[in-house]
Amino acid sequence: MTKKERALNAVEMLKKEYPEAVCSLYYSNPFELLVAVRLSAQCTDARVNLVTPALFEKYKTLDDYCSADVKDIEKIIYSCGFYKSKAESIIDMAKGVRDRFGGIVPD
Repeated sequence: MTKKERALNAVEMLKKEYPEAVCSLYYSNPFELLVAVRLSAQCTDARVNLVTPALFEKYKTLDDYCSADVKDIEKIIYSCGFYKSKAESIIDMAKGVRDRFGGIVPD
């Protein structure tokens, strides 16, 4: 069994075990979810949900993130902790999605 098959199998098992599970992070598209998940490391989802509205309002598209000034993102996400590495990571993720996946977050 390949890694991908094992991962898909694990996802199906989790869906069966927890059919009512929902994500507590606020997002409106796959890239916003990716950003919110990155911010949630060593941070509560409640804190992330307080920070992301301002971030998502300022940076609406993948290209906005790709051309963002890391210091601007740092200011917005400061309260999530580890803001310097998270800000750099968010910009790098945006560039990776753009360059490796044609701007579409893979499933």
